[in-house]
Amino acid sequence: MLADRPVRVEQTPDPRTSPPADWLSGAATEDVVTIDEMGEWRGRPMEIAGTWSDNNEAMVELWQLHDEEQFGSWDRPLDIAIGGIDDDQQDESWEEAAEGAYDDRWRESLTNLRELREGKDTTYIRFAHEMNGDWFDWSVDAGNHEAFVEAWQRFRALQQDVFPEARLVFNVNRESVGTDMDWREFFPGAEHVDVMAVDYYNRYPYVETAQEWADSLDDTDEYGAPKGLQQHLDFARSVGLPLAVPEWSGSAEDGDSPAFIRGMYEFFSENAGTGAGQVLYEIHFNVDKDDLNWLLFGEYLRMPESARTYQELW
Repeated sequence: MLADRPVRVEQTPDPRTSPPADWLSGAATEDVVTIDEMGEWRGRPMEIAGTWSDNNEAMVELWQLHDEEQFGSWDRPLDIAIGGIDDDQQDESWEEAAEGAYDDRWRESLTNLRELREGKDTTYIRFAHEMNGDWFDWSVDAGNHEAFVEAWQRFRALQQDVFPEARLVFNVNRESVGTDMDWREFFPGAEHVDVMAVDYYNRYPYVETAQEWADSLDDTDEYGAPKGLQQHLDFARSVGLPLAVPEWSGSAEDGDSPAFIRGMYEFFSENAGTGAGQVLYEIHFNVDKDDLNWLLFGEYLRMPESARTYQELW
């Protein structure tokens, strides 16, 4: 289906000259042109973008940030996930990281990131993102969580030394998988983090109605850790940090739920701000993968009602 694209005669505001919004709202797409097109389509320019350099080579090379590449000219705030360790190809571990085995690579990554983002707006670094899941090499569980905390604190010290202007983001997934523990036990301490974050997709549980959305907000997992969005916000407040949602979307595989989109918008707008327990930024995951499962903007959409609701609200 084609997305509705009403003609807009007014000039799209420039986010660099317009008054700041209550929260930074953006998207992750396959190129900057699409990000700005999405901003025009929704009637609110993109104030932040998301990207990934989440393997050992990419976190050093940072190809998409170079001149003439995707984000080479992007001078607005940027959220970048840079991975952590490679347990698959290089047999790395959080225990070795805690001893400093990867400090040189991490320092090189931060140095290159600082140089490539020089003169540009804030860089938010999602180190070891979604570590409470079992799908990345840098996953954390009951067997390695103490080493992870030590390693995180090492990375924080490097970031403060090399790129102190950046903001370090502790980013969990909404659903913990394989941790065998409460992920709050491997939170490294508020002094080692600038922003709390959660990736939040309409799955586990999928919500279809406003009532189901409201019921999901206070969900916790089997260990009592935050799962619902309000629980994540409450935890951020308890440790004195703002909350970000660096990845979020509906899931066409599960259904087309305008109620989820509306719920996310109302949550962002009601809790927006830069202080503890407020929503600092959110980034819609508009990346063409998994058979168009996450798209709200594009030529072909599997969630047309959700897309229409997003366009109307934002």
